Amino acid sequence: MNSRERRQVLVHDCLGDMKSYLFEHSYDDFMESTSSCTSPMKHCIDTVDLDYWRNPQGIEIPDDELRFLLVPDFVESAVCLELARQVHGYQQRMSGKPDRITSVLMVAMGGLLPGVLLYDHLVGGCSQHPAKIRFGTVAVSAYTGPGKRHGQPRIQDEISMPMQGKTVLIVDDLGDSGDTMQFLADHVLEKGASKVMVLTLYMKPEAMRKYTADFYFGEVSQETWLITPRERVETMMKRVPVWKKRGATEQECHRRLCDLIGYSVSEVDYYLPIAYSGIENKAV
Repeated sequence: MNSRERRQVLVHDCLGDMKSYLFEHSYDDFMESTSSCTSPMKHCIDTVDLDYWRNPQGIEIPDDELRFLLVPDFVESAVCLELARQVHGYQQRMSGKPDRITSVLMVAMGGLLPGVLLYDHLVGGCSQHPAKIRFGTVAVSAYTGPGKRHGQPRIQDEISMPMQGKTVLIVDDLGDSGDTMQFLADHVLEKGASKVMVLTLYMKPEAMRKYTADFYFGEVSQETWLITPRERVETMMKRVPVWKKRGATEQECHRRLCDLIGYSVSEVDYYLPIAYSGIENKAV
């Protein structure tokens, strides 16, 4: 079984278990089951193959130079737990020292979901080693679409909290070229931070050479487009018009999204007609 088949089996098995359970049980039964080890939700998280997800392979699509990697929400939750372990270890080593992390800056949009998940771990899960960590945001524009970058990253919304004298952890979903991480680290230092660190879910080779994150979970190839839970629709709306322009029918786009990449039929049935019509994508 190849890497794509392994990932599809895991995703489809987990989703199938959840659908079957919800159809066969009442809402009260479902809520009660979430505290049980047999809960389908817990089954998905506990069976994540972390070794596979540390170096996953994107899916090849006909007539597309990119590979696409769909990251299910339960996988991102498992990944964030592993990253939280790394940060907890750092915080313990820095106990009583000025380099202990005091501020976390979530990069919009990519860093918002992992940032929210990490908030629960870093603030709610630190009873043995309490630390006052403040979370804030900064919005940066780096892409116009899958594989299409601006010439230089640009600030869209400024940092939402003071940086002066803080040890700051920047959270994003991906280190691609390393430009955004370098740009933000310099920007935060200019705002008065005493130290800047970076956390990402994944790193690509170019970013590893230019600006390696202090904390990261895994690595993907340079041509892989990461589809996290927060950008499933965005990727579809921006990539389907490209496939259409290159000759793909709507039926072929449906096959690519569902059978190859791993989207659910329900979300593709809802959004594909809009994406294929191009009505919402004239500027892309």
